[in-house]
Amino acid sequence: MQTRRDSIRKKITSGKYVEYNALSICKINDFYPLISGKIMYQVHCSSPRCKHSALYEDAEEAISTFLELREKLR
Repeated sequence: MQTRRDSIRKKITSGKYVEYNALSICKINDFYPLISGKIMYQVHCSSPRCKHSALYEDAEEAISTFLELREKLR
């Protein structure tokens, strides 16, 4: 059985993004070339309840942050 975390990981590593209300997660390299050349994941939330925008090198850390922020928006 596929968990929510697995579903998000599969989507962001295959060039897609995941949104929930004002919250999103993606592999930013799929949308913008980065100077560092590293694979980076962006978690962004524009809601006043969870203002957040950060880049992560580790997909698992980015997914954890996304899920934490998602709970704040529920």
